[in-house]
Amino acid sequence: MNNSQGKELNSLALSVHRQAEGSVEQLVRCYQDQLFSFALRLLRDPMDAQEVTQDAFIRAIRALTIQYDAERCRNLALRPWLFRITRNLAFNRSRARHLIPEERLEPDSNGHKAALLRAEKLQRDPRPPRVTEALELALKLLNSENRALVLLRFMEEMSYAEIAALLGTTEAAARAKLFRALGKLRGILSRMEDRHAL
Repeated sequence: MNNSQGKELNSLALSVHRQAEGSVEQLVRCYQDQLFSFALRLLRDPMDAQEVTQDAFIRAIRALTIQYDAERCRNLALRPWLFRITRNLAFNRSRARHLIPEERLEPDSNGHKAALLRAEKLQRDPRPPRVTEALELALKLLNSENRALVLLRFMEEMSYAEIAALLGTTEAAARAKLFRALGKLRGILSRMEDRHAL
């Protein structure tokens, strides 16, 4: 994203704050697909992703119109901020799902459990998985924080500066966190490869 686009989107936050006509619709139009796609990759359930996306917009609009002043809206890194809201809501929903007793879960409702079952099936299969299939499975086996970092950088193509703003940390710390997440992802892929080499 270039500088002029960033300024235009920051002025969008200010427009929503000032309740300019059409500004809320423009905010939703600009970000709904990105946020839904991100939530879906984190939660792996379209209904949950849709609810998280809607809730993220409700919270964002409430913050921009009621809680934040004009100066804060003017200086807001809008895209990372929206992704942070979405990520936090997705993490909360994921944690809440895990509090439900296991016997009440549908067979595919627990993504991690399904990923582990898939990994066991792949272990028994003498053919190596396709690269995209293996990567998708490895991503599912990462914890939610590491998965979110990898998705933000490589699927949403966020810069390190945007990820740092989202995490509320420095760019160097964001790079270090992503480096560790990629190390864990490589470790999972390596173990999967070793199992198929046997």
